[in-house]
Amino acid sequence: MKTIIFPAPNGISLCCDEKQVTSVTDVSGQKKLKSFKSKNKIIFWHFPFVRGLQYFFCGLLMLFKSLVLSFDLSGKPQKVKDLKKYYIKKLSYIIACAVVGIALAELLLGFAPNKLAYLLVDSRGSTLLRNFVMTVFKIVVFFVVVLISRFLPGMLDLLRFNRAGELAMRDIASGKSTKSQRFKAWCKGEFGVSNFCNYLIFVFLSDLIVITLVGGGFGIIYNLLFHIAIFLASTMVCYEILILIENVQALNWLKWLTFCLLFEKPTRTHIETVSIAMQEMNMLQKGREFMEDENKKSLSVVLTEVKNKLSVAGISDKSDAEWIVATVLGKNRSEMKLVPFVSDKHYDEIIKAAERRAKGESVDNIFGFTEFYGLRFDVNKKVLTPRMETELLVEQVLKAEKNFKKPTILDLGTGSGAIAVSVAKNCDATVTAVDVSKAALMVAEQNAKKNGVKVEFLHSNLFQDLKRKRKFDIIVSNPPYIPSSELSKLDKNVRECDPALALDGGEDGLDFYREIISKAGKRLNSNGIIFFEVGKGQAGDVRKLLKENGFEEIKTTKDYNKVERIVSGKYR
Repeated sequence: MKTIIFPAPNGISLCCDEKQVTSVTDVSGQKKLKSFKSKNKIIFWHFPFVRGLQYFFCGLLMLFKSLVLSFDLSGKPQKVKDLKKYYIKKLSYIIACAVVGIALAELLLGFAPNKLAYLLVDSRGSTLLRNFVMTVFKIVVFFVVVLISRFLPGMLDLLRFNRAGELAMRDIASGKSTKSQRFKAWCKGEFGVSNFCNYLIFVFLSDLIVITLVGGGFGIIYNLLFHIAIFLASTMVCYEILILIENVQALNWLKWLTFCLLFEKPTRTHIETVSIAMQEMNMLQKGREFMEDENKKSLSVVLTEVKNKLSVAGISDKSDAEWIVATVLGKNRSEMKLVPFVSDKHYDEIIKAAERRAKGESVDNIFGFTEFYGLRFDVNKKVLTPRMETELLVEQVLKAEKNFKKPTILDLGTGSGAIAVSVAKNCDATVTAVDVSKAALMVAEQNAKKNGVKVEFLHSNLFQDLKRKRKFDIIVSNPPYIPSSELSKLDKNVRECDPALALDGGEDGLDFYREIISKAGKRLNSNGIIFFEVGKGQAGDVRKLLKENGFEEIKTTKDYNKVERIVSGKYR
């Protein structure tokens, strides 16, 4: 089994192998987190029945530890001289509550139902019938006691964290899509019971029913041994039953027989607290050090806070949060995940950047640069921010240039210079780039210099200001292709941060394709190739334009979302 979750009234503890993460929300609403190496390793997940026994006792120990640790994180007294005595005091308080609870349970579930059963079925009546009546009484009392316990301080929050933890565990398990994969994962112990509190209720209720129906009468010692044996058997059998119920969809409804007592819908705060722990464990599994100082701002807490800010603002792309944090920390996204905590200075910068992004400003404009094809490019409102799909255009050009000896390449409408610079960085071709905007050319020249490549930049409206006899082996362009009528419908971030000059493609979005293709033949050497990036649904029209103007071997390449994005043609 990979992970198990134990709830507390103010947070959760997540365990995986020898790693433990505890995440809580204190009274002021602040998220706190601590991760460390745990000695309570659970090892027998692949042994049926034995794993249930292990889960019960290790789970109880972890539940008590989680309660103590979560309260400490929420506000442990600062002037504690003897931590050992402090923890013993905490544990003694919990044990005292447990003893009182057991005494009340004995009174409510033992003495009272027995008396009621004997009143309805006296000693001369059927023992089996009397035990059945007694069982019904005990079940009713058990349900009432559990329902009343929901009103105890902190109990509702514990149930909400319990439910949030279950949902997180189910998300992990959903990675095994087919029935055979889920069955194999179950046999290997990769996924166990996802709701520890429900498991506890199920065990105690099952034990109560079996012992009451069977009865006693073997003497004090034998009765005690019999009760212990039934209880231990319940911990093992109930675990297997609950796993079967969770893995067989047709049986899912059965868990509600006991889960109805515990159900409480989690709020955003509960879900976030669990997400922080899940994220922290994921980073620990990738080799990051433990976050043992709960007073520092954990990267997991900060990252979750940023994601929440963006989510509330309607920004669903989770990568934005990671880009913001990684950029402020001066790391790439992979390196960022090995950073345990964030300094106060970096935290303030991250939150300011997140607030700007939440207001609609793009990540690229917030920081003034973006990454493209493994290189860093400065961007501003004078140039179009290069998109991930355009990397495919660069890939196609780099594949084609290998077919030419000393290739010459022309980038029409270079903007930030992303295509021209990326191509020049990855091959020995002679690259020329043109743009009608002088401001864009200044940005492109700066990007070429920063990335250490030589590109010839010329001010020209497409081919207009190029020497008439100048030809190239490859022409590449990502021209404006948004129909004029659709500009107002674009995302606010695109409308406000990208120049209209780089977006407006005319009435049908094809104006620039028509002009470029009609003149490209005179600008290409024999067997020269032209490459375009096109908008969604435009590939067919561009292919037709190429064919009408004498291009052959016309090809289309789809992007990551299976949209026809790159169109190319050869001119003989």
